[in-house]
Amino acid sequence: MALHALSTLRRELEAFERVQAWKALDNGSSYGAVARALGISRQAAHRRYRELAAATEPPSGAEPTAPRLRVAPEARAAVQLAGEEATRMGAVRMGSEHLLLGILRAGDGKAAAILRGAGVTLEAARLAAQPTLAGEEPPAGGITAYARRVFHEALRTAAADPSHVINVSDLLRAALSDSAGGAHRTLEALGVSTSDVRARL
Repeated sequence: MALHALSTLRRELEAFERVQAWKALDNGSSYGAVARALGISRQAAHRRYRELAAATEPPSGAEPTAPRLRVAPEARAAVQLAGEEATRMGAVRMGSEHLLLGILRAGDGKAAAILRGAGVTLEAARLAAQPTLAGEEPPAGGITAYARRVFHEALRTAAADPSHVINVSDLLRAALSDSAGGAHRTLEALGVSTSDVRARL
């Protein structure tokens, strides 16, 4: 039991470290500065967090003045952690139930806090996770069609306002917009009202 608790704590500390490192890089810190703060080499920091640069660089060939959608570090972390949760649960593709778990792990100050305030813990959500309904064709990239709709909904919100930064609340709001989705059904299994959660976002 103690070893299990230690393993869980280590995973959550790693997730917290990742979010804080991405925030620092987003705010202009160098990989060297992040490396010094964490007590690791610059090369190690670059290997761990280089996906941040890939997510924020404009597409090759794009006009320098072309607007680009901005994604908060916590939202990027939530999506990456969702992929880890899908793998951990043996799922062949990511669904919105995994995104819900990723949001809880990313631990932002609003969306995850609202979930925790409603009594949703990471361990309880893992136990209650309701897989995305079957019947979809296996998609490319390991993401269900429903999860793709979740991400596209969040992107539409940002596209309507060029100054908007896609955040974790956008992801959670979109994830809970369909009662057939795994995120909605997971909260339902925990006795949590999704409409109440969405109203607080």
